[in-house]
Amino acid sequence: MSTEELNKMIAVKKMDLEECEQELHNRYYPSVVRVAMMRYISELRHQLEMFNSDDLKKIENG
Repeated sequence: MSTEELNKMIAVKKMDLEECEQELHNRYYPSVVRVAMMRYISELRHQLEMFNSDDLKKIENG
């Protein structure tokens, strides 16, 4: 995966994370939907942490 592709993927995930967090806090959803959204937000955060630690170091080191 190229650096450009990785940066695009990270940017999309960050935007999705921000949008989901805003929706969760600004609108009413039934509890089952809120739980699903919180799980998705957790998964996005985890993926971004993985990108930030592993993949970026691999690309930078070459």
